[in-house]
Amino acid sequence: MRSREPNRVADHEQQSWLVRNLPITVKKKLNQWTAYSAALPTLHLGMLLLFVWVGLAGLSYAVDKTEASLSQAQTGKLQLIELFTSHGCSSCPAADRLLGELLAQNDELLALEYHVDYWNELVHGSDGNFIDPFSSPEYSLRQRDYNAAQLAGRPGVYTPQAVINGTTAAVGSNRRQLQKALDAVANSSLTVTFSDADAQAQLTVRVTGAAAQRAALDGVDVMLVGYLDIASTQITGGENRDLELVNHHVVMSVAKIGEISGSGEMVFAVDRPVAGHGCVVMVQEGASTPVHAAAECP
Repeated sequence: MRSREPNRVADHEQQSWLVRNLPITVKKKLNQWTAYSAALPTLHLGMLLLFVWVGLAGLSYAVDKTEASLSQAQTGKLQLIELFTSHGCSSCPAADRLLGELLAQNDELLALEYHVDYWNELVHGSDGNFIDPFSSPEYSLRQRDYNAAQLAGRPGVYTPQAVINGTTAAVGSNRRQLQKALDAVANSSLTVTFSDADAQAQLTVRVTGAAAQRAALDGVDVMLVGYLDIASTQITGGENRDLELVNHHVVMSVAKIGEISGSGEMVFAVDRPVAGHGCVVMVQEGASTPVHAAAECP
């Protein structure tokens, strides 16, 4: 049985439908107007948003059409699994094991394991609760943002949940659902490559693509996600009490390193992962858009 997130965190999903569904280009424009609109009365702000939505309807359509056409650009097959899991969830160990198996079977697979925090305070009878040492409210927020994005497949806020390429949700322990989503055509809109900036400490990240692709994704975030290769944890409470759980590609940090530029060169320097750690560079606007490109640090 899938384990759902407690209702006390559902308030984040009640954000404005209007703002949440604006295309990337329009969202960026609204962010530029924040200082001005903050000084307006609430009623005037609502009228401004309505005006922007109606007045830029043509632009929204054009951007949507452009992004749809870019999804067909064959610049590399994208295979990224983001697993939302928790040490406090009895359904999660099976998904954790499956992720390890898929990584062992497919050298091209990118995988990130986000540990949510909403299980930490849930008491399981006399076994009590267990605070997941890898959990973060930031990762729970990312899952809720994916839910607001209305993904295909099995959306919602539950564990274990896998999100494939930022477009499709599946039960994280269901091998058939995961493989079906991975097998679907998903090509990167841009290409991410690495080279040595410093043989000891840093890598140079380059994001390239056709001019039309860069222009359509102008302003989209370039993110660096750091992870721990493998972790073994002895569970002392909660639903998994007395088990030793093994996890793979456990997310430890998420940081923005830049944005896509429609005109300029996109080169970034990042720290080289230390032994036992890795990282993935992703092109995505939060969790509100598909993953446009991703690559694992060498």
